[in-house]
Amino acid sequence: MAISTLDGAIAGMQWPRYFAKAVTPTMVAGRPQSLWGIGGNPGAGAFDTTLNGVALSSTSAQVGGQVNFVNPGAGNTYLARLQASATIPGTLLLCDRLWHNGGYTITAATAQTSTTPTWPARDAAGATNGDGVLLGLEVSAAAGAAAPTITVSYTNQAGTASRTATNSFATAASPTAGAFYPIGLQTGDTGVRSVQSMTLSVSWVSGTVNLVAYRVLAALELTAANTPNAIDAITAGFPQIYNGAVPFFIFIPSTTTASNVSGQVIWTQG
Repeated sequence: MAISTLDGAIAGMQWPRYFAKAVTPTMVAGRPQSLWGIGGNPGAGAFDTTLNGVALSSTSAQVGGQVNFVNPGAGNTYLARLQASATIPGTLLLCDRLWHNGGYTITAATAQTSTTPTWPARDAAGATNGDGVLLGLEVSAAAGAAAPTITVSYTNQAGTASRTATNSFATAASPTAGAFYPIGLQTGDTGVRSVQSMTLSVSWVSGTVNLVAYRVLAALELTAANTPNAIDAITAGFPQIYNGAVPFFIFIPSTTTASNVSGQVIWTQG
């Protein structure tokens, strides 16, 4: 059964999952930075190397790089508390990583096609349709001195194919590993069900990039350096975390220096 009372949420709270990452690359103010490939606690996550990519799930085993998550014996899982601080202000996004790929030729300026697997049943409704599922291009090895437009062809949450979208934030020359460029959605779409292709407008010269399908679970405002903040079951909107979740973080810095980010996540189950 779903947790329906505050007492139920308190009774079902799990032990805190602590995280700590040293975000060492010099970041760009306002540009998201994925913490997936950075060592620390948890350790660095790996990247897939195929165009079709892999669906990710923690049901059978934890995925390297994810915040620890274990399915409940019965009932559901929800976010009970997210607390963090950073040495620079910014916004910390707690996300569920559903799929990622690799294998792109970063010097190509033509469409590179994929046949993606069915997403895990972890969209906004706990289904495979992709409602609320977003795409981002993640730099896993520093790219070269160019600033291409990223265009993705996808199928939306309603099953409509041949939708196209580009990066929401402008790319920059020589982005460091971890730079994360969210892909916008075509007007009227609320999510992505599958990916058909990715195209760079010009060669990015060198490096490695990957697409990621993810869903934002919560956003935590860090308004000042070294000043902790937290959200709880009420202020976070009590989002459900579906079985098999692969939680990870994206940090949106307000300044352009490196940062330490640390805190804890508490799930509640019942």
